[in-house]
Amino acid sequence: MKNNRPLVLVDLDDTLFQTARKMTTGGQRTVASLDISGQPSGYMDPVQDMFINWLLDSADVVPVTARSTEAYSRVKLPFTKGAICSHGGSMLHPDGSLDNNWHSQMSETLREFQQRLPILTETTLQIGKELGHSLRGWVVEEKGLHLYTVIKQNESDDTVLANVLAEVQAKGVLDGMHIHANGNNLAFLPNGLAKRFAVEEWLRNDRDTHGTRPVLGFGDSITDLGFMQLCHMWGTPTRSQLAKIIGELAHG
Repeated sequence: MKNNRPLVLVDLDDTLFQTARKMTTGGQRTVASLDISGQPSGYMDPVQDMFINWLLDSADVVPVTARSTEAYSRVKLPFTKGAICSHGGSMLHPDGSLDNNWHSQMSETLREFQQRLPILTETTLQIGKELGHSLRGWVVEEKGLHLYTVIKQNESDDTVLANVLAEVQAKGVLDGMHIHANGNNLAFLPNGLAKRFAVEEWLRNDRDTHGTRPVLGFGDSITDLGFMQLCHMWGTPTRSQLAKIIGELAHG
């Protein structure tokens, strides 16, 4: 059935909301996500709040997030069209159930990384310890499938992760993988795992179901650009990683 409503593919963290530490102004805040203990962890400022409500009223909105499906379940925004989670490793149907076809594809794609990812996580944490940094890290997984490694620092300086990344790269343990680094987020992803690949599949299915319609993409990081380039138009927050890079290019 043809659908003329725009399709909006949107990143979540640092695009629609952010932690209190990253809020640039005081004043009104709307809780957008909870941490694992049920306490507020992500907030929208008034403009972000108005923006997402406008999108939800005007378009079919699909989150495209690095969050695992469990972490996505703690987002308090009223999405109803399904979601792409875990950097593209998982898809959710509108009712919140896992897309088993995509999960099967990812199981085959990531087969050779099932042992590597836990080892890589431990190696990275050990490197941080040797450098004198306090880190935490884990393997994001879905139904027993290891998807990618994520590392965060427990200090106040995000450059800690840049130092850790340089040491990990020097050890040559990232063959066949790519890196997501933005603020206090460092992730090591197999080359077969990316938001772009999942969005390609989502758009094929959407065209089969709804026909051609406007597709808009929103994200904040370099790794979001892969899926955003599949859209007819895209945008990024003014203080995002992408905006910074574009600004530097514009000013030579």
